[in-house]
Amino acid sequence: MDFVSHFRNSAPYIHAYRGKTSVVWIRDHALTDERLEALVSDLALLNSLGLKLIVLFDVDCFDTELTPKDMIDPARLNQLTEAIGRRRYQLEALFSQGIANSPMHGSKMKIISGNFVMARPAGVFEGKDLQAQGRVRRVDANAIKEQLDKQHLVLIPPLGYSITGDILYLPPEQLVVELAMKTLADKVVIMGNDPMPISQGQKEMNAAQLEKLIAQQPANKLGSLELQVACEVSRAGIARCHVLNGSIDGSLLVELFTRDGVGMLIPRDQYDTFRRANLNDIQGIIALLKPLEEKQILVKRNPEKIEAEINSFVVNERDGMIIGCAAVHSLSKHQAELACVAVHPDYQKNGRGDALLNEVEKQAKQSGIRELYALTTQTEHWFVERGFKSVAVQQLPQDRIALYNVQRNSKVYLKTLS
Repeated sequence: MDFVSHFRNSAPYIHAYRGKTSVVWIRDHALTDERLEALVSDLALLNSLGLKLIVLFDVDCFDTELTPKDMIDPARLNQLTEAIGRRRYQLEALFSQGIANSPMHGSKMKIISGNFVMARPAGVFEGKDLQAQGRVRRVDANAIKEQLDKQHLVLIPPLGYSITGDILYLPPEQLVVELAMKTLADKVVIMGNDPMPISQGQKEMNAAQLEKLIAQQPANKLGSLELQVACEVSRAGIARCHVLNGSIDGSLLVELFTRDGVGMLIPRDQYDTFRRANLNDIQGIIALLKPLEEKQILVKRNPEKIEAEINSFVVNERDGMIIGCAAVHSLSKHQAELACVAVHPDYQKNGRGDALLNEVEKQAKQSGIRELYALTTQTEHWFVERGFKSVAVQQLPQDRIALYNVQRNSKVYLKTLS
């Protein structure tokens, strides 16, 4: 039944991704041949679900990793083109698989590669002619989009061609940004080194935060380049950039089709927000409150009551899903009652409740509230641990005392907001 549940929960992402363009950068050194074969199967699955895929690959054929400042002489260029050619043919062969009972059976994908990227020489840097080191001059975005519209996968090597007919090496860390910008990609996925040691386990961060964190790390630390490129992708206006550990089987599917994923997400806009609720949030709030109402932890509220009080609610939205809510009902000019505190079960052990309470208290203080009451029958310890003090029912404002349900016999707690 886990499969059924996971498959159903992936449906919103399948709907959201259909027809969207993603650029996937496959880093050569981070993928064994076995992992590459599995990744190709996963990419074929994404293609079958309607995603438009541009796949950029690089090669690792030297003792040290190439940088955009390295000279590419004829001998090096020959090594590069040979390695890139082998990798390209390997990828095309893997995408052409169709053995019965295999993930690729029946895919019948068309892999398109060609002169989509025009290049120019990088020129002279610090007095050194970089020779076949190139830079992107133009991306034929219309030709790429034409192939994507036919549901073809576009395969891009780290090479470009000049107007003089020369082959130039294009640093993939620059090419991936150009491809995403010129094709107006919705998402970039970098399959490379594990980003988690640098992000210290944090899975979401904006470009500014990530840039600051990277600056504190050694320049050659594994994963630094991938995260630096992710910053550039975000600053280029791409909505989402994911950095994944390419050595983990299935990481691409888990990242794209689950709410929390397994990699690092750098969103252009906020992915996880606290905000005032609106009428579109009613069903999400009801879904959070219902299990607690059934356990009699919360008083049952019908949709009409929630709709009438919607302006009192604060919600925690994560990737389009309401995962937390709380309501603050005004009792007087400086007094209010905290109610309907609920967090989705999947997020109850990672500080969501505390974050939600902090947001509620911040907004309450901005509204002039100095005393925040909470009535509870089963969660008094949670409130005590967060600074609420037990008080008598008679300490409630008179209008609230008149509405107090004696049969429910809720305990009353009060927190003074500084």
